[in-house]
Amino acid sequence: VGGMGCSLAGFLTNPMDVIKIQNQQFGGGFKVTAKRIGTEEGVRGFLKGAGATVVREMTYSALRMGLYEPIKNAFVASGAEPTGVTVKWGSSFLSGAIGSALFNPIDLVKVRFQSQLPHQPRPYSGIANALSTIYGQQGLAGLYKGTTATVFRAALLTASQLGTYDIVKNNVLVGHFGFPKEGNRTHFAASLLTSLVATTAANPPDVVKTRVMNDADRRVGGPVAHAVQILKQEGPGAFMRGWTASYLRIGPHTIMSFVFIERLRQFIGMATY
Repeated sequence: VGGMGCSLAGFLTNPMDVIKIQNQQFGGGFKVTAKRIGTEEGVRGFLKGAGATVVREMTYSALRMGLYEPIKNAFVASGAEPTGVTVKWGSSFLSGAIGSALFNPIDLVKVRFQSQLPHQPRPYSGIANALSTIYGQQGLAGLYKGTTATVFRAALLTASQLGTYDIVKNNVLVGHFGFPKEGNRTHFAASLLTSLVATTAANPPDVVKTRVMNDADRRVGGPVAHAVQILKQEGPGAFMRGWTASYLRIGPHTIMSFVFIERLRQFIGMATY
């Protein structure tokens, strides 16, 4: 259910993801990047990596969403408070980290496709070719390039998405303001507030992840080296580079994902989050 909801949201917001990735890698600002892609490549430029995005959401997002409640239930079974903020954020942090660690290769391929500039040759003919080429050239380590940055970013994103959604919806809107738990207004309001938290929390590690994954020859180094370089050469504000494009992607993605997922859960007879 989580994978289906996130896949649809991921495909619809792929253009914003392309703008965000290129903005974080090459700079230029949201409007400049969007205009350049539209002028030089047209609609196809905004659909780069769309296939990899859908595969990523059907794997990584399905797992991170699916593991959240089992992990939370395990904490509760060990004596933790089921409505506790720490339990919700901690459970979602772990589920995001696990999902991201396992499916890093798909994320790597997605970033490589979306980072391609129009004057550059297409990096791979498709997802399968990308995976086999990277493995053939660099082995398993090549497929898991940037895992540290990816896992940290995914853990923060999932905690700030799924954990925050659960807290905002159930602890705040339902618990304090009396919103109906199953109401569309409740789901929309909770996901809207969650989207702002998620975008801001995930942006710094997202910038580092993009740089690491595009540093194919490790000219700079790992996540820490890239983070230090960004801080020294571009200043702390660079870690928020691409926030607008990121919000225009994560915002609608978060809202659509939770609205779709909540509806799907109700449709198949599951309780909502």
